[in-house]
Amino acid sequence: MRMKIVSVLLSAAAVAAIPAGPATSVAADKPCPASERWEGDRKCYSSTARNVALVDLHIQKKQGHDHARAGGWVEEGGAVWMEVRKDGGPATRVHLKRVPKGGTGNPHAASRQKATGWQYDGPGYLVRGCAANAGDRLKACTGWH
Repeated sequence: MRMKIVSVLLSAAAVAAIPAGPATSVAADKPCPASERWEGDRKCYSSTARNVALVDLHIQKKQGHDHARAGGWVEEGGAVWMEVRKDGGPATRVHLKRVPKGGTGNPHAASRQKATGWQYDGPGYLVRGCAANAGDRLKACTGWH
Protein backbone atom coordinates (compact mmCIF):
# COMPACT_ATOMS: atom_id res chain seq x y z
CA MET A 1 0.00 0.00 0.00
CA ARG A 2 2.82 2.41 0.88
CA MET A 3 4.45 1.76 -2.49
CA LYS A 4 1.23 2.61 -4.33
CA ILE A 5 0.83 5.93 -2.48
CA VAL A 6 4.44 6.93 -3.21
CA SER A 7 3.92 6.05 -6.89
CA VAL A 8 0.81 8.25 -7.09
CA LEU A 9 2.63 11.15 -5.41
CA LEU A 10 5.58 10.86 -7.81
CA SER A 11 3.24 10.79 -10.80
CA ALA A 12 1.46 13.91 -9.55
CA ALA A 13 4.81 15.67 -9.06
CA ALA A 14 5.86 14.82 -12.62
CA VAL A 15 2.62 16.27 -14.02
CA ALA A 16 3.05 19.45 -11.95
CA ALA A 17 6.57 19.91 -13.37
CA ILE A 18 5.41 20.03 -17.00
CA PRO A 19 5.89 23.61 -18.23
CA ALA A 20 2.78 25.57 -19.11
CA GLY A 21 1.95 26.68 -22.64
CA PRO A 22 1.99 30.28 -23.82
CA ALA A 23 -0.62 31.37 -21.27
CA THR A 24 -2.12 29.74 -18.25
CA SER A 25 -5.75 30.44 -17.48
CA VAL A 26 -7.26 30.74 -14.05
CA ALA A 27 -10.97 30.05 -14.50
CA ALA A 28 -13.44 30.44 -11.69
CA ASP A 29 -17.15 30.75 -11.33
CA LYS A 30 -17.43 32.81 -8.19
CA PRO A 31 -20.54 34.97 -8.03
CA CYS A 32 -19.70 38.67 -8.30
CA PRO A 33 -19.77 40.62 -5.05
CA ALA A 34 -23.02 42.58 -4.73
CA SER A 35 -21.08 45.84 -5.12
CA GLU A 36 -19.84 44.76 -8.59
CA ARG A 37 -23.18 43.71 -10.06
CA TRP A 38 -24.65 46.01 -12.70
CA GLU A 39 -28.28 47.02 -12.84
CA GLY A 40 -30.09 44.45 -14.99
CA ASP A 41 -27.59 41.61 -14.38
CA ARG A 42 -29.33 38.24 -14.53
CA LYS A 43 -26.05 36.52 -13.66
CA CYS A 44 -22.60 37.80 -12.77
CA TYR A 45 -19.35 35.83 -12.34
CA SER A 46 -15.90 36.95 -11.23
CA SER A 47 -12.33 35.69 -11.65
CA THR A 48 -8.95 37.04 -10.56
CA ALA A 49 -5.28 36.24 -11.25
CA ARG A 50 -2.75 36.94 -8.51
CA ASN A 51 -5.20 39.44 -6.99
CA VAL A 52 -4.21 41.96 -9.67
CA ALA A 53 -6.02 41.19 -12.94
CA LEU A 54 -9.74 40.96 -12.24
CA VAL A 55 -12.62 40.28 -14.62
CA ASP A 56 -16.39 40.16 -14.14
CA LEU A 57 -18.78 38.61 -16.67
CA HIS A 58 -22.19 40.30 -16.66
CA ILE A 59 -25.09 38.45 -18.30
CA GLN A 60 -28.31 40.29 -19.10
CA LYS A 61 -31.42 39.49 -21.12
CA LYS A 62 -31.58 41.72 -24.21
CA GLN A 63 -34.03 41.30 -27.07
CA GLY A 64 -35.19 37.99 -25.59
CA HIS A 65 -31.71 36.38 -25.45
CA ASP A 66 -28.75 36.44 -23.10
CA HIS A 67 -25.98 38.90 -23.88
CA ALA A 68 -22.71 39.10 -21.95
CA ARG A 69 -20.20 41.86 -21.30
CA ALA A 70 -16.87 41.68 -19.46
CA GLY A 71 -15.58 44.40 -17.17
CA GLY A 72 -12.09 44.24 -15.73
CA TRP A 73 -9.30 45.95 -13.82
CA VAL A 74 -5.69 45.44 -14.94
CA GLU A 75 -2.29 47.09 -14.66
CA GLU A 76 -0.92 49.47 -17.32
CA GLY A 77 -0.53 47.68 -20.65
CA GLY A 78 -2.96 44.94 -19.59
CA ALA A 79 -6.15 43.99 -21.39
CA VAL A 80 -9.74 42.85 -20.92
CA TRP A 81 -11.51 40.77 -23.59
CA MET A 82 -14.10 38.09 -24.23
CA GLU A 83 -13.74 34.68 -25.80
CA VAL A 84 -16.62 33.19 -27.79
CA ARG A 85 -17.36 29.65 -28.96
CA LYS A 86 -20.08 29.04 -31.52
CA ASP A 87 -21.62 25.58 -31.92
CA GLY A 88 -18.74 23.88 -30.07
CA GLY A 89 -16.06 25.37 -32.35
CA PRO A 90 -12.75 26.93 -31.35
CA ALA A 91 -12.62 29.97 -29.09
CA THR A 92 -12.34 33.37 -30.77
CA ARG A 93 -11.10 36.46 -28.92
CA VAL A 94 -13.43 39.47 -29.32
CA HIS A 95 -13.86 42.98 -27.89
CA LEU A 96 -10.21 43.40 -26.82
CA LYS A 97 -9.73 46.55 -24.68
CA ARG A 98 -6.20 47.57 -23.60
CA VAL A 99 -5.20 49.84 -20.74
CA PRO A 100 -2.59 52.29 -22.07
CA LYS A 101 0.79 52.62 -20.40
CA GLY A 102 1.64 55.85 -18.60
CA GLY A 103 -1.66 56.05 -16.69
CA THR A 104 -2.21 57.05 -13.11
CA GLY A 105 -0.41 55.28 -10.23
CA ASN A 106 -3.70 54.31 -8.58
CA PRO A 107 -4.42 50.61 -9.36
CA HIS A 108 -8.17 51.22 -9.00
CA ALA A 109 -8.33 54.33 -11.16
CA ALA A 110 -10.70 54.58 -14.10
CA SER A 111 -7.76 54.39 -16.56
CA ARG A 112 -7.18 50.79 -15.44
CA GLN A 113 -10.81 49.75 -15.71
CA LYS A 114 -12.12 48.56 -19.08
CA ALA A 115 -15.37 47.03 -20.32
CA THR A 116 -16.01 45.14 -23.54
CA GLY A 117 -18.97 45.52 -25.83
CA TRP A 118 -22.04 43.30 -25.48
CA GLN A 119 -21.76 39.83 -27.01
CA TYR A 120 -24.71 37.62 -28.00
CA ASP A 121 -24.83 34.60 -25.70
CA GLY A 122 -27.94 32.81 -26.92
CA PRO A 123 -28.42 29.22 -28.11
CA GLY A 124 -25.28 27.68 -29.64
CA TYR A 125 -22.94 30.26 -28.09
CA LEU A 126 -20.62 30.10 -25.07
CA VAL A 127 -18.77 33.17 -23.78
CA ARG A 128 -16.31 33.98 -21.04
CA GLY A 129 -14.60 37.15 -19.84
CA CYS A 130 -10.81 37.34 -19.52
CA ALA A 131 -8.20 39.79 -18.25
CA ALA A 132 -4.39 39.80 -18.05
CA ASN A 133 -1.65 42.20 -17.12
CA ALA A 134 1.00 43.16 -19.68
CA GLY A 135 3.57 40.40 -20.15
CA ASP A 136 1.84 38.10 -17.67
CA ARG A 137 1.52 34.44 -18.66
CA LEU A 138 -1.35 34.04 -16.20
CA LYS A 139 -4.76 35.25 -17.37
CA ALA A 140 -7.94 35.41 -15.34
CA CYS A 141 -11.00 33.99 -17.12
CA THR A 142 -14.49 33.24 -15.91
CA GLY A 143 -16.00 29.89 -16.77
CA TRP A 144 -17.85 29.36 -20.05
CA HIS A 145 -21.51 30.49 -20.09
